[in-house]
Amino acid sequence: MLRIRFLTFSLTLIFALSGVSNRLFADPENLDPTRGSIAGTVVDQKTGETIIGANVIIEGTTQGAASDLNGSYRIENLSPGFYNILVSFISYEPVIVERVQVEGGRTTRLNISLAETEMSIEGVQVTARRVTHTEMSLITSIRSANLVASGISAQQISRSQDSDAAAVVKRIPGVTLVDNRFVMIRGLSERYNASMLHETYAPSMETDVRSFSFDIIPSNLVERIMIYKSPSADLPGDFAGGVIRVYTKSIPEENGLNISYSGGYDPEASFQDFKTQENGKLHWLGFNNSHHSLPGGFPENLRAIANNQSAITQAGQSLNNNWVPVSHNSGMNHSLHISGGYTFKLGRARIGNISAISYNNSKSIDNVDRADFNSYDMEYQRKSFIYRFNDEKNGQSIRTSIMHNWSAELSKGHTIELKNQFYQLSNSEYVLRTGPHYDFNYNANNHSFHQVYRGIYSGQLTGSHEFFNGKTSMNWTAGYGYSFRDEPDYRRYRSDLDTNTRDLTLYVPFGAAASYFLGRFYSEMEEHNITAALNFTHRISLNRFPGFVPEVSAGIFYEDKDRYFNARNLGYVRANTMQFDQNLLDQSIDYLFQPENINTTTGIKIDEQTNPSDSYTAFNLLKAGYLMFTLPFSQKIKLVTGVRVEDNTQSMHSFTLTNQPIDVVYPVTSILPSANLSYNFTNRMLVRAAYGKTLNRPEFRELAPFGFYDFSFNLVKKGNEFLQTAYIHNADLRWEFYPTAGETISFGVFYKHFENPIESKFIDGGGSGGIKTFSYENAASAVSQGIETEVRKSLEGLTGLRFFDDLSILFNAALIKSNVSLGKAGEGQLVSDRPMQGQSPFIVNAGVYYRNMKSDLQVNLLYNIVGQRIFIIGYHSYPDIYEMPRNHLDLSVSKSIRNRMEIKFGIRDILNENVVLMQDANQDGVFDREADQVIQKFRPGTRFSFGVSYKL
Repeated sequence: MLRIRFLTFSLTLIFALSGVSNRLFADPENLDPTRGSIAGTVVDQKTGETIIGANVIIEGTTQGAASDLNGSYRIENLSPGFYNILVSFISYEPVIVERVQVEGGRTTRLNISLAETEMSIEGVQVTARRVTHTEMSLITSIRSANLVASGISAQQISRSQDSDAAAVVKRIPGVTLVDNRFVMIRGLSERYNASMLHETYAPSMETDVRSFSFDIIPSNLVERIMIYKSPSADLPGDFAGGVIRVYTKSIPEENGLNISYSGGYDPEASFQDFKTQENGKLHWLGFNNSHHSLPGGFPENLRAIANNQSAITQAGQSLNNNWVPVSHNSGMNHSLHISGGYTFKLGRARIGNISAISYNNSKSIDNVDRADFNSYDMEYQRKSFIYRFNDEKNGQSIRTSIMHNWSAELSKGHTIELKNQFYQLSNSEYVLRTGPHYDFNYNANNHSFHQVYRGIYSGQLTGSHEFFNGKTSMNWTAGYGYSFRDEPDYRRYRSDLDTNTRDLTLYVPFGAAASYFLGRFYSEMEEHNITAALNFTHRISLNRFPGFVPEVSAGIFYEDKDRYFNARNLGYVRANTMQFDQNLLDQSIDYLFQPENINTTTGIKIDEQTNPSDSYTAFNLLKAGYLMFTLPFSQKIKLVTGVRVEDNTQSMHSFTLTNQPIDVVYPVTSILPSANLSYNFTNRMLVRAAYGKTLNRPEFRELAPFGFYDFSFNLVKKGNEFLQTAYIHNADLRWEFYPTAGETISFGVFYKHFENPIESKFIDGGGSGGIKTFSYENAASAVSQGIETEVRKSLEGLTGLRFFDDLSILFNAALIKSNVSLGKAGEGQLVSDRPMQGQSPFIVNAGVYYRNMKSDLQVNLLYNIVGQRIFIIGYHSYPDIYEMPRNHLDLSVSKSIRNRMEIKFGIRDILNENVVLMQDANQDGVFDREADQVIQKFRPGTRFSFGVSYKL
């Protein structure tokens, strides 16, 4: 009830503020009930895309307006009567609309479409350039697509507070996020989605999951994001949820420079005492600069020099004594973006460049409650804690991004583009963990220092060409991608708190080291991608069948991917159990790591914990080709059908714990048919039906036998070299209606059948003291089915009131049901079937947008909620862990000043509800946060932002 009241209050407030601002900024003459106005949108007749800068004039006068960045115009202060309206724009045929009636106190809606033409001015050919960043152009792309698609445009992105592509995509129907960076589509986990930057696969920066980290791309570099949900022969075959294609900004519409700055205030984290670790000189840019890396000359394997005590001591003393956090005032979050575009003529070619650099630095302080449990006592309905911890987590994220794109329009129908993008992201985290550990009988005062540097470069040279008066088209791509993930010096140590005296005692293992209690971890991963693609399409004119112009498309795709992963696990133990100086345990951690206390007798010594399986080398070679036919049987019916063949070979080299080599070579050739049928009832309404077969391959990390301890969740992750490829049969049916060029209403159903789906699960009996192990397995089969709906609608003209004319709404929702038949993979689990891991039963996005053209004011309210979903699969005595739903509400306000400056203000996550992971311990089907077992709980905090941008 409180949430409903808050939402009602927020909506009332936003409408009230909008109405007040409308009055404040309106022209007083406009309020005259004897005067009227004409308003509407100017679009391209063929593509439906908005036209910027079109002149809309009352014939015979100089009174008029020019269409803005959204293609919208408004002519005000008109006496009642009839007017002839002249609309013109370069390279389009002018249009005169006669006898447009204006009534006092009312706005007459007049949307205009212009037909493109070609003309010569002193030998110079003038043609229109396609606009792709607007909401109208996005809807046009979705409408004209041959398959089921969704998307979001730069125009809609600018109305939100989303700072990166990960936050942006969750606004798209059927899309959710995992860990705030991995994309799930239609409730299917990130492994079932293919991510592409323009025309090539996006390199991975993750060692543990098959996914692209969308949080690395700043939202202000995105032109549009398209998600294709039904298979097609010209799309990659390795997906089930969707193919996500991110397009960054290309050639600018005009020359100029844009500078923007924004600041953020977090009541929990801004201007607070912020704890972090010592960092290098380039850390503020998100780079390591070798500050946290192992020193040069450090032994490659300490076991090889175990008998050389002097060398062991020297190795231990060579590492930094950086076990104490440093504190400073956190200040505020801030970001800076500079972008510029320039176009010029070189002979007959039009050359364009757009370059941008973005920087973002944000801090957070979270208090996270964590717990884990022994088997639930069903008889007495009691839970038994293993531990109950509280984490004080100080986190910092730094992102630096550079984009440098070139385009050359050599002549009509021939374009070559060079796209360069580099993204660098640094995530650092200091955690102080306190609370009782009941199984180990101590009160924890544990510390961790974690730093991850991720980077990606994507370079693509592309070309598109038309021949034979446009009957034949060809496009090609040559790409190189590089990504890395550097995790240097992940340090953890344990100390025990005496709850009576409040004294701390350091814990130093004896015998064998336990690096998660006192140790350091290093890992490095590099991935290189080389990609090439070539596509042809030819339209066939059949004189015997007028109006029937089929298309034949064919293409080839090649990708060579190499990955190198190496890990180093180092722990510390008592140098000599009998001679160890017990007084060291009562000292501070930095005193323990003084050089004189790292020795072979009374102090501590470094110990190699690295296993042969902790490193691997992997390769993937994908060769694909397709043949596709587009058959427009009439103006109403069109069939697109084809087949794709993918020949893929995965190979991985690693070692067992006993240093025996493991070589996995997994060649698979797959034939993937698809068909998409559309029927147009009218030029604004159609129905699509689609079927296609796709697949899902195991990833490198999932095949690697290497195990890694995750401090955050107190568990060990391990691969499985016996995984098999999963196959998916996909079916879609969707109805689409487009009331105007910028509006859409759709409703669809989908069905997916999986063979051998790959999932992660806990391994029964793995670990102790709450430290569990999970790995990957193939289930027998699975089914996922659901319905989706989307509405993008303006309220203009519905009431006759000016305020509602400025309102538009966005709503999309998905209801999804899935079921996994576990087969042998279900041995030891509580049930033989259950929902798929990560699948949400419902997803809802909603938005209310207010835009006053006269005052250039926008106010937007955005809402999101995702249903409960399985986070990690359990086993017979340990129930599945679920992520619980939470309501997310954002408010943003922006004001443009003379089309050059824009001021923004926003509130993110107004409701600030808890993020909760929990188990239905008593298996009654009800998630009770008191009676059941809460694994993790924290509030991410409400954030306030303000910003300003200026165009030069």
